[in-house]
Amino acid sequence: MKEIEKMLAGMEYCYDDDDITMMKLNALENANLYNSLPEDDLDKQHEVLSKILGSVGEKVWIAKRFCFDNGKNIFIGNNFTGNFNLTILDIKEVYIGDNVMIGPNTT
Repeated sequence: MKEIEKMLAGMEYCYDDDDITMMKLNALENANLYNSLPEDDLDKQHEVLSKILGSVGEKVWIAKRFCFDNGKNIFIGNNFTGNFNLTILDIKEVYIGDNVMIGPNTT
């Protein structure tokens, strides 16, 4: 079984495996892309979130520094606010429903 398959199954895995390292580097690049967008360009923010997350609803706003492990395992509903310095460790799927607000500095 590959290390990434172990990780997705919730088993112990080797963190420095090449596939997992590539996933982490991709997540860092995607987070940097999102975090570099202009504060007032909500359409572009939504467009980028739609590409890097598993799914994203309407009226979603995440303040800067947004960090995550993968991105594709995060599923966000409608009317979501993620305040400053939000970190979501999405080794496994993370589902956030509609009408949710997460305060600043939340991990």
